[in-house]
Amino acid sequence: MRVLKQVIRQGMAPAQHLNYDAPRRRVGVQRCASLENEGCRSRALSNATIRCGHQKTDQGDVMPIIQDRRRFIRTAGAVLSLPALAGVPTAGALAQAAPPAAGTGPSIWREFATIAIEADRLGLSVPRMSAGVQGGTEFNELMPALVDFMDSVQDSARQSSASPADVDRILTETSDLLRRLRQGERSPASDRDPNTGAGTAARPTVASTQAEYLELFRTCVIRDEHRAEVNWYVGKLLEPENRSQYAEVADRACVPWYFVGVIHGLEGSFDFRSHLHNGDSLRAKTVQVPRGRPPVWNPPSDWISSALDAVKFEGYADKPDWSLADTLYRWEGYNGFGTRAKGIHTPYLWSYSNQYSRGKFVADGVWDASAVSKQCGAAVMLKELVERGVVLMPA
Repeated sequence: MRVLKQVIRQGMAPAQHLNYDAPRRRVGVQRCASLENEGCRSRALSNATIRCGHQKTDQGDVMPIIQDRRRFIRTAGAVLSLPALAGVPTAGALAQAAPPAAGTGPSIWREFATIAIEADRLGLSVPRMSAGVQGGTEFNELMPALVDFMDSVQDSARQSSASPADVDRILTETSDLLRRLRQGERSPASDRDPNTGAGTAARPTVASTQAEYLELFRTCVIRDEHRAEVNWYVGKLLEPENRSQYAEVADRACVPWYFVGVIHGLEGSFDFRSHLHNGDSLRAKTVQVPRGRPPVWNPPSDWISSALDAVKFEGYADKPDWSLADTLYRWEGYNGFGTRAKGIHTPYLWSYSNQYSRGKFVADGVWDASAVSKQCGAAVMLKELVERGVVLMPA
């Protein structure tokens, strides 16, 4: 049985994911990949100073992520100590079992525990904790545990004797659990045609929202009770393997890398087995709004191809202006402007900050004034990136 030190060494510690010794580099004007788009320049990209997240101080950006990983070990580690594990089916039997309703936390913990036991049997890295630790059932407790478990499995697969097919099965089953969990939390696009994905109501203009965005961003303060969660989200954005994929999409579509990464966190929980459009599985075209994307699929069936289609479908590719107001406007538009009619600032941008308290769409066209988002907002992630000095604030 692996001890905690081994778990940290084999994939849970942030040092394995963030290259803290990488040199600081200046990113100049980034051009689109195609020659016909030679003139396209992204203002945000041309002004962005990209760093590894540790440049602010020697320890200031490292320790919060280390603490967040310890938080994950406290929660995900409980996966092997749940009292209800007696008699659970094998991981392979999950495919034959009828899945419970979306968002049922205790059931997902139970199935997660089964997958973790199978992963451990295969020699893959799985955290172990004492039987006194209990896992939470809320989205903001389960989601990071599932995502970091997948990262740990992928990292340890390189040194284990598990076959590629077994590793793929473990990751696919965990990804499906994550997707089911996300369905219970995701705020559906509130002003989209279910077939075409096009907006169904008049949308505000960037000019009409610019002053509002700038003031909200200027006065945005991350809530203390969500600081660890915000650090976790930003840590995922900065992981080198993630960043490299965001950068490729950014280079080919001429958009800021963090614009892509933030959408990936909100729509797909940083799972590269999910479409950027809405988090649906890459195994097929999208089934939620927007449906049937990409129009040509399987092949190809990779995340970057899907992400490029999502960015182009929304009309964001090759845009010359990525000011702060434009960036926030496009993020809000990605999810929909329906919350404006409810008199609140959208959680898609402002969740986990002083600019949002409660209220969200819980299903297509279904508004719940008391529901509280358990995802970090896009503007909040950008605020943290700016405060760390990872990117310069867009003009």
